[in-house]
Amino acid sequence: MRIASAAVLAPVAIYLVYRGGWAFTGLVMLAAVLMTYEWARLVRGSHLNADYIIHAVTAIVSIGLAGADKPLLGLLAALAGVMLALVVVILRGQGRRWPMIGFPYILLPCIAIVWLRSGGEWGMLTLYWLLAVVWATDIMAFVAGRTIGGPKLAPRFSPAKTWSGLLGGMAGAAVAGAATSLILDLDVAVLLALISGGIAVIAQIGDIAESALKRYAHVKDSSHLIPGHGGVLDRVDGLIFAAVAAALAALIGVLTEQGQGIGLGVFVV
Repeated sequence: MRIASAAVLAPVAIYLVYRGGWAFTGLVMLAAVLMTYEWARLVRGSHLNADYIIHAVTAIVSIGLAGADKPLLGLLAALAGVMLALVVVILRGQGRRWPMIGFPYILLPCIAIVWLRSGGEWGMLTLYWLLAVVWATDIMAFVAGRTIGGPKLAPRFSPAKTWSGLLGGMAGAAVAGAATSLILDLDVAVLLALISGGIAVIAQIGDIAESALKRYAHVKDSSHLIPGHGGVLDRVDGLIFAAVAAALAALIGVLTEQGQGIGLGVFVV
């Protein structure tokens, strides 16, 4: 079931990254709404409440603005959603505010991914590179952790993760980065391998963060939306952290005028 689900979902994601535009933005919107449902389930124990509705509507609006080439307005819309949800929490007299973290946790990566894809061909290649790095990280971390084992990486939050798994994931990501450079004939294999290794660390942090959230909620999976895989958050926990890191790097390149446009081109100037 796990392999069958991946065989269906992965080609769809790869194709929509290629298409870009509103087809890809729609995919990200759908993913954001589903992740919002899972977040509400984890931190509240239910999803049919005002918080979920505000969060879901904010996700659609903010990602839609980013897809319309207005990422700054998208960020402002996300901030407005946070403020509105916080007001609702205060008016209810609820003491716990930390569930508001769900807004940046979900919306920032989604806006970042849509913004990266808006960079034309380089944006498309950036997302393909990012997917390859994250997938390589997950696969090699699993293989190394299972075959080598050893000291635990973060036993309090994710008992199954090991230092050998982290190093294996970094190695897999580095190979994916170097391969990307060779395939695109960029002649920066070493640089992109180092960057990809760093992205692997960030992706693993995202994985551990989601594991900590599930331990808080006393559940094994964020949901059962994807047969054999659990929930959407379970599948993209590393990607959402990695996407923000890649977008920040691209933004720095744009602001310092060291890159042509946005995306992978920033890394290879």
